[in-house]
Amino acid sequence: MESRHELLLQACFGRAADSRRALAACEGIPLDAAVKQLLPFVYHKWKGFANNSLVEAGHRAYLTTWRQNREPLTAIREVLTGLRKEGADCMLLKGAALTLRHYRDYGLRNMGDFDVMIRPEDLERALRFLRRHGWVAEGECGADAIVRQSRVRHVWKFSRGETEHCDLHWRPLAQCNSPKATEMFWLGAETADLDGLPVKVPCATDQFFHTCVHAMHWEWTPNLYWFADALVLLGQGKVDWERAWEIARHSQTTVRFAEAVAALKARFDVRIVDLGDGGAGKWQRREFEVMQKACPLEFRDRIRWHAYHFRRLRPHDPVWKGAPVWAGFADYLRVFLDAANLPETARKVWAEIR
Repeated sequence: MESRHELLLQACFGRAADSRRALAACEGIPLDAAVKQLLPFVYHKWKGFANNSLVEAGHRAYLTTWRQNREPLTAIREVLTGLRKEGADCMLLKGAALTLRHYRDYGLRNMGDFDVMIRPEDLERALRFLRRHGWVAEGECGADAIVRQSRVRHVWKFSRGETEHCDLHWRPLAQCNSPKATEMFWLGAETADLDGLPVKVPCATDQFFHTCVHAMHWEWTPNLYWFADALVLLGQGKVDWERAWEIARHSQTTVRFAEAVAALKARFDVRIVDLGDGGAGKWQRREFEVMQKACPLEFRDRIRWHAYHFRRLRPHDPVWKGAPVWAGFADYLRVFLDAANLPETARKVWAEIR
């Protein structure tokens, strides 16, 4: 993480004296995409601090974020209400859930698109509903292709027009393939208020786990939101550490969760119960190292990523868990590449190599 990002985090969330020094040191820093994520938090903390250009920029960012976050509410309500009428259970995730349940302020954290999780058995009816109401799947994929690839994916992106964007999940996050972990999200769900409409959101512990694990991979724009999300959840004192580590163990994400916990502990004065990595295998550490590399990955690292991904999926897939590893992996690649047969899979793999 760049030094200016570290300073800005301290200005927003550090102790009083350290935070004030950090704010002074941040005066005049370039407003890159990562810095812009935190500008509303600068304003929220220092709005009584006059004659500071960063606070003034934060005020403008706060007003912009408030307006942008209000715009998708109609679409969110429509999608949630419609899915319920179709008989599909649904839950908001990520930014929308955090904003409604924990921030309770539309100006702080930009939601971007909105994320909705359904149960895997409701996928086809959810796809029919979205298509019927004008939502277009990424890549203009049809429902059959999405259902086929749901074995190896956790989410599919949809858009409607230029400004409405929805991520439809059937698992909470990438690499979290354990049905037990997913069911814990459903069993622990709480209710938030969307302008009078009760909506399901993850409980604080599950939201904290999701925030931490989701952040532990490389992104084109450094993700500073996750620090704010994690700190607001910790500040409300509702994180059940035993439960969080249990989800991490079920989902085999203990290394990623431990890395996030360590990052928070190193930067902020927070009380964290560290239960270690739960005896995670060395492969989780090697997988984590691949996930820190810049995209696009080199071919060898892409193969490693697929090997780890298949390792996560195999125990929960009724076909692959009973097949020899080599045969299961070949079929996994066929599904991931959406190929009709193994010869077509080989052609697509060769195209990737070239």
